[in-house]
Parts: sequence; structure tokens; C-alpha cells
Amino acid sequence: MVTLSVGTGCAKEQSSGGDDSSQIVIGADLELSGPAAVQGEAYQRALKMVQADINKTGIKVGGKTKKIKLIIRDNKSTPDESVTVAKALINNDHVAAIVGAGASPTTMPVIPVVEKAKIPMISMGSSGAIVNPVQKYVFKTPGNTDIIGNVMMKAFAKKKIKKIAVLSVDNPYGEAGLKEWQALDKAGKIDLVAHQKFSDSVKDLSVQATKVTAAKPDAVVVWAIPPQSGLAAKALRQKKFPGDHVYYDTGAGSELFVKGAGAASEGSYMVHSRVLAGNEITATTPAAQTEKNFFTEYSAKYGGFSGFAPMAADALNLIVAAIKKGGSADPQDIQKSLENLSYDGAFGTYQFSSTNHGGVSESSLTVLQVKNGTWSLSDLG
Repeated sequence: MVTLSVGTGCAKEQSSGGDDSSQIVIGADLELSGPAAVQGEAYQRALKMVQADINKTGIKVGGKTKKIKLIIRDNKSTPDESVTVAKALINNDHVAAIVGAGASPTTMPVIPVVEKAKIPMISMGSSGAIVNPVQKYVFKTPGNTDIIGNVMMKAFAKKKIKKIAVLSVDNPYGEAGLKEWQALDKAGKIDLVAHQKFSDSVKDLSVQATKVTAAKPDAVVVWAIPPQSGLAAKALRQKKFPGDHVYYDTGAGSELFVKGAGAASEGSYMVHSRVLAGNEITATTPAAQTEKNFFTEYSAKYGGFSGFAPMAADALNLIVAAIKKGGSADPQDIQKSLENLSYDGAFGTYQFSSTNHGGVSESSLTVLQVKNGTWSLSDLG
């Protein structure tokens, strides 16, 4: 298990997550190796950037100015290791809160761990099952599966799309997406004509693409992160299925999707925050300005932008906003403040409550399209 402690120079080591130290220790349970490492790298970069910004002025807690100490651990993209990481952060590092895990499969088994320890966790996993039913100490930043489905359905209505095929990764994240489309099919809102699952380690999706295109769908929905989302784009294009009839969920929002898929990604659509097209955002509101500022800062610092980055940035900023709101870094006080928090973040707007620990609001998501090799705002948003 790889551990990276991102401290603040010579500041003393913190022994608890409480208010009696010079630092507030926040843990991060991230996928820095394994199949989901494309997410973890972006998360880690975003967290370091946000930590540095916060620590320029520090946080006023109990009359003292404190700084954030990040302890980042690699869960290797596996559920068992994610549980080990979470327990180490809680029992050994005595964190006040946890950012992560970064994916649905690595988040689900951690839920009972943080609930028992009463440590708030903000996940970057997308599955609605993370927060439904509501667990007291568990929150998330991505939009819930049904919200992504709603946004995509509005796009389908504009293009008069009815017959759908689904390609989904065979894990809890992909299963949540498939179940959403099966529910929409059962409700008569779409006609699910085919679906195929695949491993998160698959190297070729030609067989699955052949089977779904044989059903002659109006559109294919792909529920996967890179590199599999890019493999799907290539396989579908090889079957002569048009790119502008392929739709991706937020998980494809890495710069590696377009790079990996190349010309096969051209014309594809995805439901995501508008921050992914940060150069096109007109900052006419404080929320839009926040999104544009994050896009600009991250892109300048790292030489490109990842759609995963704002999810982690918001997770850390939400924890800090809760600390400021409650005037306390006690884990239970953070939980109480999170549950009554309204926040405009880089990924979108959050309105948490005792009955809603889910991610960004539906109004924060839009439909983007690959145009000339980059994600751009589309006319379907």
C-alpha cells in the first residue's frame, strides 16, 4: 500500500482530527494503480492543487488558523484494498474526513467502515447506490445515475431516439448504469434492444460491438471509464456505427478518452459538467466563474484537463466549507454541516440535506460533444 503524506513544511504531526492541533488531517482513498488509475491520477493532482490554494491563507477554526494535511493512500483499484486504506486512515492517521474512494466498486465496501467509525466520506463514485439509501456519513460528488439518465433522455427526445443498446463495464458502476436503462425500458420510455457487459481489463470490444450493432439501435450508450470507453468508440466505428449516435456517461470524461479513441471519438456525446469545456464557459454567474477558474488553473498547472479532477476538488472543498460553516474539524460536526450545505463547486452546484447526500444537481450537467478532437458544448445540453 503506497502512502503519500502531503503536509505543510515543518508543521508538527497531527495526532487527531480534532481542533487541538495546527493541522486538520484529511485522508484520500484513491485509485493510484490498477484499472482505475486514470481517475486516481487526476484526483491526486486536483487535491494537491486545492490543498495548496487553501493553505495559502489557512482555515480559521476555534480562533486558530489551521492548514490541511493530506494523507493520500493507493487502494490499487480493488475493493479489499480500499477497505484496508480506509481503516488505516481512520485508525492510524486519525483523519477528520475522507475524500474518496474514487470509484463505485472501491466505495461500496467502505461505507460500513466509515459509518461505524463516524467519519464523513465524500466519494467520487457515480453509482446512486452509494447514497441511496442515505447513510449518515457518506456523500458523493458525481451526479447520481438516474440524473445522468434524465439528462441523456432529454437529448434522445430532441433527436427522436427510441431504440437503445448498452455497453457497460461489469462492476457496480457499470451495473448501476445498466439497471437505469433497464428500468427506463420497463417503464416504456425507451426500447432496450441489446446490452453487453465487459471486464474492466478487456483489451478489445469487437465482439460486444458486433452484438449490439446487430440489433440496429438508434443509439448506443457506453457506461465505462478509459481505456474501455475508448475501446468501445473504436469498436463501434469499425462496425460503421456513426459517432454521433454514441453516448457516454460522465465516466468517459478523461482526456485519455479522446486521446485513446482518436478519430473514432469524433461526434460522440457525453453527459458531464460544463467545466470540461471550460474555454467555452461564459462566466456570467459566480458558479460559472468557479468552474472556469478551476479549468484554467488545473490546465495551466498540469498541461491539460481531466473531467475527473473537479470531482475530487469539490470533495475536499466541500469538507473545508463544512469545517468553516460549523467552526469545527470534529468529524461529527463536519457531518452535520455537510448535511446542511449549499455549495457552488468546480463540478457544479450541491444542495445536501438529511435526505439527499447525492452529487451535483441535474442543472449542473449538460451534454458535450467531441468536435475537432476536444470536448465542446453541444446543442443538446
